[in-house]
Parts: sequence; structure tokens; C-alpha cells
Amino acid sequence: MTAPIFIPGRVWQSNVYIADSILFDAGVSPDKIMPYKDTIDTIVLTHGHYDHILYAQELADLCGAELCIGEHDFEFLSNPALSLAHHFGADQPGIKAARILKEGDLVGRFTVYETPGHTAGSISLFSEEEGVLICGDTVFPDGSYGRCDLPTGDMSALKRSLQKLAALPVESLWCGHGNPVPQNARQHVLLSAENVKSEI
Repeated sequence: MTAPIFIPGRVWQSNVYIADSILFDAGVSPDKIMPYKDTIDTIVLTHGHYDHILYAQELADLCGAELCIGEHDFEFLSNPALSLAHHFGADQPGIKAARILKEGDLVGRFTVYETPGHTAGSISLFSEEEGVLICGDTVFPDGSYGRCDLPTGDMSALKRSLQKLAALPVESLWCGHGNPVPQNARQHVLLSAENVKSEI
């Protein structure tokens, strides 16, 4: 597997990535995915916030792809109070169905890790062979991490999730916002796991 294709989001700066035949998150419009539509058969949503699921159904229909989301964020797909759709001044996107992902499931070369904290059902995907971590809004570069003051957020859970990710041999970090870290990324994850300890 080569490095994931990075497609930065324009609205709310919500990134998407393509690795092998998998699209991670769905916050960019279909025209951005059109060049890759014949290669994508799976769409993984790292969590259920509106900026990450906005185009999920449209992209699934475009690519003929299966939608997947973590078990504890499944309700976000139909509940605007959880997805924050109204916070973004929008209606809830119409998402028909999704496959539930749980700890240890495999999606292509990626293993699912349940990493609650930002939301109850946040998941991260890790390819051990290449050290690629796709983590949604759980961890960010330079020792930062996702906020926990939104519905189902839990700081104690986030601390545990960051410790879990810190134990992985991460080489590159592909986060939900901002620029990815294509190499030597483990130091960023370790710093986030250390910094979060000071949170109450």
C-alpha cells in the first residue's frame, strides 16, 4: 500500500483519505471523489459528526460502496442532535444503512480500534504493516487531541484511547482536520497521550 491519498475538505476543513479501495470519512463533495469512484468499494466513517458524514450516502451511491461506522456512533446517522447537523445550519443527511464496525474488525489491511472520547463511537484504523494510523478527530499533530464537550464526549475515555494508540508502532498520522504527518508520527501520538493527562 502506498501512502493514503489526502483530499482536504473545503467546508469545515474535514479531511478525507483514500487507501487501497477504502474512502475514510465523507466530508468532501462527490466531484472531488469522481476520479477515484471506480476504485472505492468501502467508506469508513471515523465518527458520526456532520462534517465527516455529510456526503456519505451520495458517495456510497456514486461508488457503489458499503458504508461503515463504529457501533456506538450508528445512531448519529439519523439523529441531528448527535451529529450536530443543526449546529452546522443544515439538515441531517439521509443515510440508509451502514455496517457496524467493532474492535478488532478488519477493513482491508486496516484493523479497527475503538477510540471513544471525542464521541462514544469514534474509531481509528491502523495498518500495522505500514504503520498508517487514520484517526478521525481523536488525535492531532503536535500533542493535540479531539474535544470532548460535545454529545457523548468523554474525557476519561479519550485518555484511555490515546494510551491505546500510543502503544501502536505508528509511522504516519492521518487526522480528521489539518495536515497529516507522513513520517515519524509516533512522537506526535505519544505527546498527545502525555498532554491529555493534565485534563480533569
